[in-house]
Formats: sequence, C-alpha cells, structure tokens
Amino acid sequence: MAAPIVVELASGPAVHGELAALLVEACSRAAGGAGCALGDPKRSGTAVRALAVVWLDGPDHRRLRVDVATLGSPEGTLSSREIEFRDEDPLPDRYRTAGLLVAALAAERPGAPAPPAPSGSPASPAPASPAPAGAEQAADAELDAAPPPRPLGWFIGVGGLAGSGLEGGPARAGGWVMATALDRRSGFFGTLSASYATALRAPAPGLSVQWLTLGGGGGLAAPILPLDALVRARIEATVDWVMASADDPKKPPEAGHGWALGSRTAVDLLWPADGSVALFGSAEALVRIHGTAVKVHPKPKTTLPIGGFTGMVGLQLRLQ
Repeated sequence: MAAPIVVELASGPAVHGELAALLVEACSRAAGGAGCALGDPKRSGTAVRALAVVWLDGPDHRRLRVDVATLGSPEGTLSSREIEFRDEDPLPDRYRTAGLLVAALAAERPGAPAPPAPSGSPASPAPASPAPAGAEQAADAELDAAPPPRPLGWFIGVGGLAGSGLEGGPARAGGWVMATALDRRSGFFGTLSASYATALRAPAPGLSVQWLTLGGGGGLAAPILPLDALVRARIEATVDWVMASADDPKKPPEAGHGWALGSRTAVDLLWPADGSVALFGSAEALVRIHGTAVKVHPKPKTTLPIGGFTGMVGLQLRLQ
C-alpha cells in the first residue's frame, strides 16, 4: 500500500480549513500515489513516504519555507526551499504553491519506509522504492503552469438591514445586495449597492412608506490576521427614492413620493477573510444633504431625517 506525504503547517494565517485543503489538494495531485495528508510529523508507528513542515510567515505572510525529510533511504535526506511572494499574490495561490513545492522536494530523493518486521524475526532493511518516474519533473512543471495571481477579486453580497426611518417615526427594515471589486495588491475596493426597505409600522393610520436606495463608492480593506477576518472602511454616495401610499376605504387610493441625496460611511467586517462564502456585518452612518418631503393628501407630510444609522448582516460570495 502506498504511503502518503505527511504535512504539518507550522505557521500561517490558516492552519486548518479551506486554505489548508488547497495545499493538500495541490500536493496530492503532483505527488501521486497515496497523495498528501495533514498531520504531525513527530508521530510514529505510521508508514509515511516523507515528512514535511511548512512555514508561511514574515510581513504579510510573504515568506514560504518548506522542509521535507524523505524516509527509507540510508542517508535520511532533508531538503529545504524558501520562496518570497509578491504583495499581489493571493493567499490561495500561496497555499497551492506550498503544496506543489512539498511534492517536488519529496520527489528529489527516492525513499520509502521499511515495512514492519514479522514478530519473532530480526528486522532487516527493505530496499528503497523509487519515487514515481518523472514525479519531480511533473511537480516542477505544475509549479510553472500554476495560474498567475489574480489581483482583482469580484464579490456579491446579500442580506438584511434595519435602521433609521422617518423623522420622529418608525424604523425601517428590508434587504440589500452589493457588488464589490477588490484590488488585492493595494486593498482598495469599489462598490455598487441597492436596498429596499419598508417602515416597521404605519407612521399614521392607513399610511405605508417604502424606500429604494442606490449607492456607489469604495474604500480600503485590511486583514485582521489573528482572526482570519477582513475589515473594510467604506464611503458611498446615495440616492433615496421614498414612496408613500394612503389606504382609506372611504376614498380612492392616493400615493406620493420624494427623493433625497446623501452619503454614508460604514465599517464592514467579513469572516473568513478569503473564504468563498463569508459572513458579513456592517454598521453605517448616513447623512442626507438634499431631499424633498413626501406628502399624501390628506395624510400628514412625512419627512426624512437628516442623518441616521443602519445595521446590515448577510453573506458575501466570491465570484473570482
């Protein structure tokens, strides 16, 4: 039975989860045989083809070091290599590169563990079994063929919101959608968003109010490495379209509308930082700089507040 390459992630922004799985997948694809598996290189009693330790540290986790000890050969070879990534190299590509490098180093020196000796007979060393022909060349070729880093990431987010409504009136609640383009090299990003909300209760008998809000802007994102999270500071220009309708059974339906220009600043938190699906939370502060009142005759006039706050929760999906 073929033995795997056992890999330990000694340091890095994520030693478990999706990023670690990318490393194992790339390593197994290049190594062949029993592939690669996460584990503790210090464990004993289990047949392994090679032991590998991976470090991903330094400023912004740009420095990769891989140590691989191949087993079963008399000289007990140890191979090491270090790589310095660029700022724009995404974390998933760094973990894939680490996995390919483990497979390449394990193939440099052929070796296999000796089978356990039968009970009652002296142990005798078994001849080393060579690594698959061309394994190192295949791993190196895959390293060279690895896709170039994509500095621009695209995301779509959806969720719910609650926040300030009418001046002196009820709050509003609804849903939102936001498209984001993130430059991983600099951390700058741009957004386009839309939301729809309604007043949680009627501000006056028979009166209902809804909001349609469009926004666009951008900001700066930065990782919180100990938490594997991403924090974003965001500012957007907004346009509110407010619709009010009166429902009086004794009279024909009446409706009115108004609009407002403004801006909002927000702090967003996403976890995990580079997951294909991330939890999203946000706190927004809004300021309206120009607007019109909404009046539905004969109901009282409704007024939008000059400022307010909104809370948002949801999910963000990585498109690229």
